[in-house]
Amino acid sequence: MIQSIDCPVGPSDHSQVQARPLSLAGNLPPQKVLLLDDSDDFRDLVREFLTSRFYEVTAVSNGTEGVREIMRDSFDLILCDMMMPKMGGEMFYWAATRIRPASRFRFLFITGYQNDPKVQAFFQRIDATVLVKPFGLEVLTARILEIERKLK
Repeated sequence: MIQSIDCPVGPSDHSQVQARPLSLAGNLPPQKVLLLDDSDDFRDLVREFLTSRFYEVTAVSNGTEGVREIMRDSFDLILCDMMMPKMGGEMFYWAATRIRPASRFRFLFITGYQNDPKVQAFFQRIDATVLVKPFGLEVLTARILEIERKLK
């Protein structure tokens, strides 16, 4: 089932979102996040937001760079835009899950193309968790915590 949210809340709302409680409990190391998005502004905003909530964020602008990072290290969470140059989200997903099969449970897709039939078919095929752009940072936090709970 595709889980999508369309919440047009702007970046100024991030100050009201609580810090992430799960990985801070018991002084656990920060969760590692791989963020893939071709928009510099969006990437910077999300990276800053997650870093302020004690995540360790590696941010790249396309799937090709993402594959390099997946080959280097494993990630607790992968935030992946669908439409990127060089290698889009679907191709990146298949490459990443081939390199690190357990990563398939760690994806949170971000898209503004939720009505594209190819995108819909892909999301249904893999039972993706999806955030529809634009979305509020509190919604992002809720989805991340949902994925963290499922993995525990």
